[in-house]
Amino acid sequence: MISIQKGEDLLSITLNNILSFRKDEEEFINLVNGWNKNIIIEIIHFYPIEVIFMGIQITFKTNNFDKKIHLKVKLDLQTFLDIAYGRINPISAVLKGKLKIKGLLKIRTLLKFMKIFLKSMKMVAANPNLNYYEQNKKIR
Repeated sequence: MISIQKGEDLLSITLNNILSFRKDEEEFINLVNGWNKNIIIEIIHFYPIEVIFMGIQITFKTNNFDKKIHLKVKLDLQTFLDIAYGRINPISAVLKGKLKIKGLLKIRTLLKFMKIFLKSMKMVAANPNLNYYEQNKKIR
């Protein structure tokens, strides 16, 4: 089972919900298990967040980022939602300058990140209320 850090701020809560959507799927577990990569996702007008894949754990940091970053993704909230809902694909977003990727030449890392994150994002967008109350069921 994959362990995903509970979110404490807006972006880590969002990423926790997106990544937790598939955490029990065998395909997702196989993708994440032992990947050991650090990814920075920066939503323009918010703040960057580091997503750390280590063994079977996924954690988040909003400051004091690691020096070794394998991939950096920068986009605005509208592009994030457009990709999730399939209104634009990631390649078109890159070509239009709406999605910037540092480490683009690390194609294996980028492709695996897309399999982990983009597929999860699209699944959440297709059924957004499935796990909506999962984090604090007892208090809502």
